[in-house]
Amino acid sequence: MKYEAKITSIGESVLTFMKVRNSLILFNNDVPYAYENMVVSHTKGTLTQPIEAGDTLVIAEEAYRVNDVGAEANQTLKEHGHCTLIFGIGQKAEMPGQIALEGEKVPRIMVGDTITFQ
Repeated sequence: MKYEAKITSIGESVLTFMKVRNSLILFNNDVPYAYENMVVSHTKGTLTQPIEAGDTLVIAEEAYRVNDVGAEANQTLKEHGHCTLIFGIGQKAEMPGQIALEGEKVPRIMVGDTITFQ
């Protein structure tokens, strides 16, 4: 297991990002106040190895293959539990903090769900 955390809160605007952009923004519980409505907050995890293309993300019991990892995503995940997950077919990370995942459907998430990269 490369990273594991548990969802502790879901910001008011998260559903909009899920529907409009097929994305989820993750952040440790210490998310800056200005962003807390836009993010999925979670417990602090420890990144034991870099996330790479071919890895698997399991979130809310749904598995997604990692297609691409932005240049800064591992560093921000390690330091702040922060990255943007983008879902789609053949997606590439267009921004440095993104992790692109294979799958059309954004998972239905709830507080208490686990986020695991393996």
